[in-house]
Amino acid sequence: MKRHNKVMMWVSFLLVSALLAGCSHKGGTQQVDRLTENNERTESIIHESADVLYYESGYPYIHDVLTNNTDHTIAETEYCMLAYDADGLPLQLYWDFLDSSAECSYDHVTREDNVNLVPRQTEDYRGGWSLYDGDVMTYLPKAGNGGPNQVAYALVCLKEVVFKNGSVWSNPEYDDFLQTYSGKQIDVDTLQNYYPHTYEVEIEN
Repeated sequence: MKRHNKVMMWVSFLLVSALLAGCSHKGGTQQVDRLTENNERTESIIHESADVLYYESGYPYIHDVLTNNTDHTIAETEYCMLAYDADGLPLQLYWDFLDSSAECSYDHVTREDNVNLVPRQTEDYRGGWSLYDGDVMTYLPKAGNGGPNQVAYALVCLKEVVFKNGSVWSNPEYDDFLQTYSGKQIDVDTLQNYYPHTYEVEIEN
């Protein structure tokens, strides 16, 4: 009986040890999973919209809205704008119509300083990029054929974002955006449903 008890004791010890090892391994796996989830958590910036609007004077402009879903304040943005008519045909515009030396183009890149968009916030109304319409801007020097602006849809794509902590995010999909949309006829349904558009960003702390 004593020998049997010793054997049973060793068997019990081994079973308990195996059970504890299993629990320890399971707990370790759960911890790794949590760390993995945290490491793979992606931050984002959302282009909520990019609309063609009109001031009271009748002057057209492109108004876009950003939401900052990152942990850092956005200080500057560089972005590209494209324009289309009501049928989705690309438009070559005099984007800098106040500059007599500027040429018309399908796309235009500009930079905005002093954005100051804090984490988890959506931009307030801030006007937009003015477009040329010769029918209503009669006091301005004529740009191109001086005809009315035909812009019905606009696409805006972030090229680069500078954060207040000095980090810079360059959009890896920017070139693909240009190849897909610049100077190309786009289905109207695609233009109407492009937004909201989410950029996944990686930011250095």
